[in-house]
Amino acid sequence: MSAISDYAVKANNAFTTINTSLDNIVADEVNLAKQISDLKSQIASGGSVLTPEDQTALDTLAAAGDALAAKTKTISDAVPDLPAPPPGV
Repeated sequence: MSAISDYAVKANNAFTTINTSLDNIVADEVNLAKQISDLKSQIASGGSVLTPEDQTALDTLAAAGDALAAKTKTISDAVPDLPAPPPGV
């Protein structure tokens, strides 16, 4: 193997690790948004009345979820899709 092919292997491994981490972030983001939505539905269907503090807490969680979604989208949009490595690399 040459220095270039050695580097290509290391770079592709790093890209795989980064991709896996970003997939995990996206999955966590989706899960958080669903939990917030489910909680809002549960509260609404239970006939309970939220205190102003509870509503603020829900709004804060929703805003955090939206911010995380925007951040991961920005990261995803900024990183170009890479072509598949050539065979044998």
